Amino acid sequence: MTMSQASARTAPPAQEAPDTEEPAAQPASPAETYRARRRPRPTRGGSRRLAARTVAVLVALGVLCAVAVAGAISVRHATARFGSTVTDRASAAAQLRSALADLDAQRADTLAPGRSADDPDVIVGNQLNALITAQRDRALVSELLRELGGDPGQGTRVAQLLDGLGQYDDLSGRARYVAEQQPDQTVGHPPRFAVAMNVSAGSIMHTRLLPLADALSADYQQQADRQRDTARHAAVRWGAAVGVLGALAVLLLLWWQWELARDYRRRFNPALLVATAATLAVTLAGALAMNAAADAVDTASSQGLRPWTDLAEAGAVASQAAATESRWFVHDSAFGEADEAQFDTLTERLDGLLTPDGHATAQERPAYQDMLGRYANFRADDDRLRSLKKQGDTEEGAVVLTEVGRGNVAFDFWDFSTTLERLADRQLADFTQHADDAHGALDGWPAVPAGALGLAAALVLLGIRPRFAEYR
Repeated sequence: MTMSQASARTAPPAQEAPDTEEPAAQPASPAETYRARRRPRPTRGGSRRLAARTVAVLVALGVLCAVAVAGAISVRHATARFGSTVTDRASAAAQLRSALADLDAQRADTLAPGRSADDPDVIVGNQLNALITAQRDRALVSELLRELGGDPGQGTRVAQLLDGLGQYDDLSGRARYVAEQQPDQTVGHPPRFAVAMNVSAGSIMHTRLLPLADALSADYQQQADRQRDTARHAAVRWGAAVGVLGALAVLLLLWWQWELARDYRRRFNPALLVATAATLAVTLAGALAMNAAADAVDTASSQGLRPWTDLAEAGAVASQAAATESRWFVHDSAFGEADEAQFDTLTERLDGLLTPDGHATAQERPAYQDMLGRYANFRADDDRLRSLKKQGDTEEGAVVLTEVGRGNVAFDFWDFSTTLERLADRQLADFTQHADDAHGALDGWPAVPAGALGLAAALVLLGIRPRFAEYR
């Protein structure tokens, strides 16, 4: 046996290679660490929802803008009409009533003066003052009728006034002409024919002209009342609409920003915050301005229109009372009793109209008291005039009736009526101021809501643009 054979016999048998390799041992995996959740990839459904939210917000802003603009235009128009109806039409009609009544008083006063019974060379009474005042009143009546004639709705009534005024001028002019044909008439005793025509003229004044003027004034007062209600209700309704729609738009914007912060992991959107602030500002400003306009309309009515209406009517009634007093002085006893009863009726009505209770403020009461004091002087002169006529002292009565001086009817009535007119003008000025406040409460509108909400809409589109970009 050789060495090679021995080595082969003693060597271990070789291992056969396996058919498949065993997998290599895997190293131990390290501990798993926290990973932040990936933002969900934008989907087409998300873009549609974003677009729907954007459209909803823009529609809300558009509706709010439309309501704010329309409300501002409506309220400003209503308050302007309310103010102009009173200052342009109602005041002219009230002046017309007073001017017509005072014209009648002055035409009657021209018959009272005459020559003294004791000395024919002495003229008793002041006829010139009555003639000048009557001429002034007649010119004012013509001017007011031209102004009121521009209203198409009152054309028929103004035409009737012009027709009746022509008849009144004819009769009162004839009465004056007849009186001038007898220059030697005794004071307080004009020609009977002149008195008869003056009575006829007075009848036209009291049965046709003054009722037409009263109806004209009452119609404008009713228009003013209706327009006051319209202006106030418009301000309240539009203010409520702006407040409600504005609150809804603000809530929608806030909710949308919360939804965007949740969906897109954004805490704030500056553009949307500014748009929300602009919407809130328009809402608050609109509601407050509309309510301020409504309050100003109420104040204009209670502290301006109502007291002015009473004082304007008082001026007309006072002039009617003065005309009745003047005609009573030259009438005989039969007509005089009717005149006296009418005077008492008119002054009783006047007492109620001049009472400041219920509408005069503490600052206005001194002016009312001053006016009432001058009215008391006129009433005292009337008592004195009646006493003189009962005594048969027509000369002194004519002096008291027509002369211009303290303690005489002509002066004290002028003093009272001008004070009354100034107080009425003051109340009308108060009304005008409050009516202007109602109109001025919306100064800058509708430009303010249109500009602010247009900016808000632009900011909404600008603020949401980056979110839409994420879907491209």
